Amino acid sequence: MTSIWDNPLKFRRIEVRPANGTIGAEIRGLDLSQPLDAETTGRSAAGLPRLPRGVVPEPAADARTAPDFSRRFGPLMSMPQLHSVDGFEDIHVIRRDAGDNGRVVGENWHADSTYMERPPAAVVMKAVTVPDFGGDTGFLNMVAAYEALSPTMRKVVDSLSAVHSATRIYGSAYRAQNQKVWSEKSVKTDMDVAAGDREMVHPLVCTHAESGRRFLYVNRVYVQRIHGMTDDESRPLLQFLYDHCSRFELTCRVRWQKDQCWSGTTARRCTRRSPTTWAAPAT
Repeated sequence: MTSIWDNPLKFRRIEVRPANGTIGAEIRGLDLSQPLDAETTGRSAAGLPRLPRGVVPEPAADARTAPDFSRRFGPLMSMPQLHSVDGFEDIHVIRRDAGDNGRVVGENWHADSTYMERPPAAVVMKAVTVPDFGGDTGFLNMVAAYEALSPTMRKVVDSLSAVHSATRIYGSAYRAQNQKVWSEKSVKTDMDVAAGDREMVHPLVCTHAESGRRFLYVNRVYVQRIHGMTDDESRPLLQFLYDHCSRFELTCRVRWQKDQCWSGTTARRCTRRSPTTWAAPAT
């Protein structure tokens, strides 16, 4: 497994403080409340494939500047199951109040919205309201997870694809479960069940367009089975990959501060249960 810091970029405009040798860094010197010049944005974007999660503790973007900052990394897209900020349809809200006892948005390790034909390549999020403790977020480096597999297992997964859908989020599997349901304040609860059940096939291993490094593209939230296999045939391999990817040495943990922002690309994300409010423009 190769450390993301073996050949670090030499940043002149910003300071990058690694969280560990595998994933995550604190990026200082970015004032996201102000427009960024092309060089600073380019340096920040170039660093994402290496981080691949960056936390910005400096002055944060607001509803006016966040979409412009996010567009530097690509066109914005809408998440159909999430509420938008009034007057800013490109900014979504993930909210959980202290008294909520329903399901938690992002309650398990996942990549964002992989049930889509073209899932988001990156996500930018800002902590709006945070508790005194709790609400930490764990991140996984899926590049490192792939590189930690044996050469034989890499050959196996390189040839496979997985079937993704949102059935557990707002499809028939969600409707049929005897578990806690979503709070209307957290997500939209009037979603089309047929749309939630729609299946999409993605490779089990992808190549990052900028870094050229291979990464696992699998998560237990949206993946239903290995394409071309039955559920029973898929289950052992998927369970192995889920367990493998969540190994401690492949992760970092972030404790949020008010107005802190994070951005990232090829890592999987898990938001822990907490009374925390988030606003997120997706790219």
